[in-house]
Amino acid sequence: MPTDVKGPAEGRDRTVWWFLGAAALVSVLFYRDFIFHPERLIFGSDMMFEGISLRRFYVDEIRAGRGVPMWVPNIYGGMPFVGLLPGPIFYPSTILYFFMPLHRAIGWTFVLHTFLSGAFGYFLGRSFRLRPSSAVVCGASFMLTGYMTSHLWGGHDGRMFAMALIPLALGLLNRGLETGEARWFCGLAVTIAAQVFTPHTQVMYFSSLTLALFFVFHLLFRIPRPGGEGWWRVYVPPVTAFSLTVAASIALAGPQLFPVLALLGDVTRAAAETGYEFAASWALPPQELTALFLPDLISSLPGTYWGENPIKLHTEYLGAVPIALAILGVAAAWGGGLSGEQRRTVAFLAVASLLGILFALGAATPIHRIAYALLPLIGSLRAPAMMLGPVAVFVALLAACGWEAVLEGRQANLRVSRAVLGLLGGPIALLGAWAVLDPAGLANFALLSWYPAGWPRRPDPALVPLLRTNGLLLLAGFGLAWGGAWAVSRRRLAPWALVPVLVFGILDLWRVDARYLEVRDADAALATDPVIAALQEDAGPGDRVWAPNLAGSVRNYRPNELAYHGIASATGLQKFLLQPYATLVGGIIPDQGLGRDPVRRLLNVRYIIIPGAQEDVASIAEASGRHLYSIPSPPGYAFFPAEIEWTADPSEAATRTWDNPDPESLSVVESRIGLNPPEAGQGTATIIRYEPEVIELDVQAERAGLLAVSEIHNAGWRAFVDGEEATIWRVNTAFRGVEIPTGPHRLTFAYRSSSFRIGVWTSLVAVLLIGAVLLRFRFPARTRQEDA
Repeated sequence: MPTDVKGPAEGRDRTVWWFLGAAALVSVLFYRDFIFHPERLIFGSDMMFEGISLRRFYVDEIRAGRGVPMWVPNIYGGMPFVGLLPGPIFYPSTILYFFMPLHRAIGWTFVLHTFLSGAFGYFLGRSFRLRPSSAVVCGASFMLTGYMTSHLWGGHDGRMFAMALIPLALGLLNRGLETGEARWFCGLAVTIAAQVFTPHTQVMYFSSLTLALFFVFHLLFRIPRPGGEGWWRVYVPPVTAFSLTVAASIALAGPQLFPVLALLGDVTRAAAETGYEFAASWALPPQELTALFLPDLISSLPGTYWGENPIKLHTEYLGAVPIALAILGVAAAWGGGLSGEQRRTVAFLAVASLLGILFALGAATPIHRIAYALLPLIGSLRAPAMMLGPVAVFVALLAACGWEAVLEGRQANLRVSRAVLGLLGGPIALLGAWAVLDPAGLANFALLSWYPAGWPRRPDPALVPLLRTNGLLLLAGFGLAWGGAWAVSRRRLAPWALVPVLVFGILDLWRVDARYLEVRDADAALATDPVIAALQEDAGPGDRVWAPNLAGSVRNYRPNELAYHGIASATGLQKFLLQPYATLVGGIIPDQGLGRDPVRRLLNVRYIIIPGAQEDVASIAEASGRHLYSIPSPPGYAFFPAEIEWTADPSEAATRTWDNPDPESLSVVESRIGLNPPEAGQGTATIIRYEPEVIELDVQAERAGLLAVSEIHNAGWRAFVDGEEATIWRVNTAFRGVEIPTGPHRLTFAYRSSSFRIGVWTSLVAVLLIGAVLLRFRFPARTRQEDA
């Protein structure tokens, strides 16, 4: 960090390279147990039980030469793939999936984004014209901030990626609004599209709200108000640029965004997952505001967490040094220690941080309810606590402004508001002192004062020494940050004194974040076992497996755990279910519906996995107490029903389907207006090709009629009989049926996603337009410089 001046490019270049080198070193050391052990993976609970299976399916399909998959047959009997939000399949770092083992590639994307969060934080500081060392404060404060890094525990890579991009997006927007240059808005469009590709909906949406709020702030408080009729020259250009940026980002993200929008009308979710109660769920409980600076008061890990949420697998810890410097920044702005433009920036950051925290508290304050009433999509997005992602960015930039005030104070006395320092820092310091002197007393006070009588959870005694350490480091961080700031501003110490302050701050964040980084042996976590091996050998195309989630000491396979090994599950572990499937199983908990014999038969469930041995029944295979059994399931994958009943009412069709013990003798078909229903037929069908998006059957129809197929009905599927398109009927509530003429025929099902094709074309057009804009604004400038 050789310079603190704003001007010379040489000094800026040296500082940025020093910082990027340090950020890379911190990233490597933090993940050292993963990086230097190629046999290991970064374990994440949701990643292992949900995410990795869909990523493997995606990689396998690409490597098989079939392109981006549109349909995944291995969960819930089959679902549209891209609209399902299967993971960051279009995100740039996903390219790593094809150059190393998948579990290693996923781990390396975490490493990469820890580094990028620091780099983007540095860029954010520089975009606001702060000195290089102040920008280093911003990058270092955000790089290991607890709310982002701790999501390693759940393996939430998309959430981490989207948060890492927030400072980049805000910095690009600020540069664009200040300069009016198209290149910054083009970069912003690409960044927003990348957030969509992550594809973490809540973080992307809350980040977009942050950008919109900053844009409004710029229009209201940073643009000089014009006189007379000149308003349009002042306001129209930024409004136009921002609007075009949003439109370009939507077009760029089309391959991911449009399939999601197309799928929304075809899926269902639990009745409880609507309304304000759902939207406010998984908020930050007010008592846990202390986690911002005392992470172990209420804890955050299974076994020691005693707060309001059912579980908690992350921390909101911001770090002692970033909080201290952020408070210093607010105090300096209030006391006149920053320039007018910087004071406006600090005011925005402080107000936005406060609003973000109040929003994160959900129903505990009116802010979230107001947003629920006024803003689109808020009612569909739970977990308002995720607004803490943008808040962490604001705090990092406030900390950078705090150090900027220190450097300004070297030229003129550092002016801060002691009242603001006391008001914001005093309560935090007092709680820190209490944690040092009497941690058990503080925990008991929190229990008795902040929770209702009879609260079932209690502070774990193991938290007492951790809480004391929290207090010590909090006070030490405040003392080091504020003492160093005073000494540097009074020229008692050189600006280099920032280095030990930041080292302390990073180590403080590291000690908390390290709890959420778990590294395991990959073979032990992902290896097949006798049950998996038996299914891979015996199960044929179209056969499905049911692993019910039963209470007991032996945990059954998670549904997506089977899918990771290429085994088709009758259930799944995703947020949404296709409406026909949900109707068939009677809701979003498939195990309840699969208890009905007709439902299992229609889904062609040929195998069941049960924890514990069953009497008088021989299992095919056993692994860790889980037994695999074969289920005779006539009528099979495809059959001609002997008799057909018609109904136009989907609910009546579901009732008849559940009550029908023999689908082969009688099947229920939903009629369609303007089409003559087919008759019952007779014959056989054999699968000859079974791929995710193409299924071919050889059909021998002794009598023309309806062939019922155990594949989930969806509008994206097309049927062809000997190359001629045929109508697909909805049979037995959730399945496909096609009328087959007498004789031998080839029946082909092909899946087509028009929304994905449209998305690809809009993305290509957006790429060309952005490229043209960048070329248009770059080469004329070079020409003018050469002519001069």
